Amino acid sequence: MTSIYFYSFKAMLWAAFCLTISFFGSPAPFFFLLILGIVFPVVISVRLHTLTEQGAVLNNSQAEEWLVFVNGIPVQETRRPLSNPFFYSTQRAAQFFRRAFLMRAVIQALIIGWMLVTWPPYEMFIISAGMILALLIMLYSLIHTLSNLQMLNKNHWEIESLKAPGESEWFQAFFTWRKRRQGALESVLSQF
Repeated sequence: MTSIYFYSFKAMLWAAFCLTISFFGSPAPFFFLLILGIVFPVVISVRLHTLTEQGAVLNNSQAEEWLVFVNGIPVQETRRPLSNPFFYSTQRAAQFFRRAFLMRAVIQALIIGWMLVTWPPYEMFIISAGMILALLIMLYSLIHTLSNLQMLNKNHWEIESLKAPGESEWFQAFFTWRKRRQGALESVLSQF
């Protein structure tokens, strides 16, 4: 038996809500969660790994040692969590995040459009209210993505530099939302 871990109560509630809505004829919120919560982060992670191997990105995350039990046998495992990367230039960081936000916005818009086109004709208030709530949450997420893209295009984002041991300078991107500073990668990968 494997445990399913959710990193926040909000994510668990959103997953349960999307699964419930999918049983009533609208799988779009579930696919929204599946694609933007699992597939998209994997694509971004693979791209960052490729850029790291090419020397265009510096990943400053520390390796973590984990003890995992496989069939009751403890196995030592080293994990390197995905963290906000450093780029060799601010232009390269802007290019990477612009493409990521555009890809995310297109995926979100397509799923929202799919939900509107395949809206099931239920007359029950609770089901219609649930679908409207799911649509509003997805629209909020799309607006947040487009706002980040607009901030990026207008240069309303923060850049932090790091001097590497080889005297090279690397740059890390951040966005500020409601007086809360958030790494650009976290903004690309967030659900809401």
